[in-house]
Amino acid sequence: MGTNAEIGAIKLRNVYVERPADGTYQPGEDARVALSLFTGEPIQDSLIAVTSSHARDVRLHWDQACDGEAETVSSIPLRRGSVPAPLRKEVFGHLPYYLTVRGFGQEVLAGTTVPLTFTFADAGTGTVQAKVQEREERDKAAHYACLATPPIGLPGSS
Repeated sequence: MGTNAEIGAIKLRNVYVERPADGTYQPGEDARVALSLFTGEPIQDSLIAVTSSHARDVRLHWDQACDGEAETVSSIPLRRGSVPAPLRKEVFGHLPYYLTVRGFGQEVLAGTTVPLTFTFADAGTGTVQAKVQEREERDKAAHYACLATPPIGLPGSS
């Protein structure tokens, strides 16, 4: 559904801007960006900033405790191939990190793209054209992205 890209050794997968109910972001409105971050096993890095020429700023959010509350953070680390999950918890469904594009400077329609420039501590900087997608029921963030045990019917469950 989203854009895939690589910046140095970092793989960005399924990067997309969630679409509002009416199909258009108006100037001044905010949007959530879903994404997945991966790196090779021995490589460690951190996402330290994201900017967009279409918005006032972009904030990083990470639910480090997997308690359903994603905090605004200054960086998102990548360790052992991805963003670390809390001890004794596994990640299911939506990932416990996302971006918020704040204060669009222009009207943004579903089906268009929003440029997002990612800056990593070691891998450097690159721009991704993130598509503004249709928002569907399955796109809603789960209240808890991390669970002590997997839900029934998912891999690793009994």
